[in-house]
Amino acid sequence: MDFKHRTFVNEYGFYCVPDEYAKREIPKILAHGGVYEPNTLKLMRRRVGDGDIVTGGAFIGDFFPALGSALAPGARLISFEPNPLSFAAAQATIALNGLTNVDLAPVAVGEAPAKLHLQLARQGGSATAARAKIVENAGDGETIEVDVVPLDTLVDKGRKVSVLHLDVEGHEKAALLGAQRIIQDCRPMIVLEADRKWMRNMYLDFLNEHFGDLGYRYCGGMERNAFYLSER
Repeated sequence: MDFKHRTFVNEYGFYCVPDEYAKREIPKILAHGGVYEPNTLKLMRRRVGDGDIVTGGAFIGDFFPALGSALAPGARLISFEPNPLSFAAAQATIALNGLTNVDLAPVAVGEAPAKLHLQLARQGGSATAARAKIVENAGDGETIEVDVVPLDTLVDKGRKVSVLHLDVEGHEKAALLGAQRIIQDCRPMIVLEADRKWMRNMYLDFLNEHFGDLGYRYCGGMERNAFYLSER
């Protein structure tokens, strides 16, 4: 895919940023050599150990250089991005940094295989403020049909997943239901975008409902993310 873009750099590496995304939050930070959610990245790097990291949506791959460089030999960074432009930019970010331990799929994630609508712009044509998101109806602004797969199909059985990070614009519950094998087998640290108390409590209730035997508890939040650890 050909698209106009710029390349930015920070302490972790290089990033391909489409011109179309120039006014969004993450590109603005990268344009000044900054790191998006630096403390979250540092914690994920410390917690990964010798396991894999599952993270997504990838957007332009802004987490890839920091996380890819923290992996042990043989470990993988597994991600997904259904927006074609973001996927192409993330691929370019992988190439710019020479990352050979990243697996990136052009899909969305959910509870079961399906085809759903991805909103690229709101009604009236204005681009979404952050990343594209799954919507119920094809008429909700500018949308495209995308493949949806469970995370359990993106991660091979037997892989050790240490960190599961999801920022999927409100589709987190379905994504977690599609990662039941990963969560049951690996009990990873779970990182979810949740900048409000009610959201953090909602996800804790959800984890207790579906993975109650694992004893997940809320361990704190920073940079709009909530962190959950298994006690068992």
